[in-house]
Amino acid sequence: MADTSLSLEIGHWRKVLPFWVSYLLFPLIWASAILGGWWVLLTPLLAWYLFSLFDLAFGLSHANEDLATDVSALAGYRWATLLWMPAQFVSIFGLLIYVSQSGHLNFWEQQGLFFSLGVMSGTIGINYSHELMHQKPRMSGGWRMGFWRWFCIRIFAVSICWCIIGMSEPRGIRSQHAIMRVSTISFPGC
Repeated sequence: MADTSLSLEIGHWRKVLPFWVSYLLFPLIWASAILGGWWVLLTPLLAWYLFSLFDLAFGLSHANEDLATDVSALAGYRWATLLWMPAQFVSIFGLLIYVSQSGHLNFWEQQGLFFSLGVMSGTIGINYSHELMHQKPRMSGGWRMGFWRWFCIRIFAVSICWCIIGMSEPRGIRSQHAIMRVSTISFPGC
């Protein structure tokens, strides 16, 4: 399909919507916990393949956005990344409590459910954490939002076992990509 996103402004709902669609995984994983059975495997399938189907249906954006974009135009993206962490945190600990108290899921259903939770946290959570880490401080909106961003980054990192973020984030993008041996256009890596 043609790239229709080039004609849309960066804050347009159609460009922001894919970030918010990821929130549909939360009710799905809770439904999986309640219903059990093969439902527990639906979350990884959607986390891995649903967004690829959306890309096919709505097209990809290959454009590099203007670096001088007004921060207010990015509010939809910023809130999508900031609000994921509390929802992920509640789901991780809420599902731990729910499964330990409910008793209706057998061993394999529990394994499937927590595998699904890990896939959801690792597939979406790691990307949102990475986006928060690379946001410029001017986007933080004052010290309260700056602290919330700092807190979210660390909670994300712990919940997805990405503890290297604690060493690399204060030193910046270049050191983080060097430690992880990831190449970027501006930094060819190791």
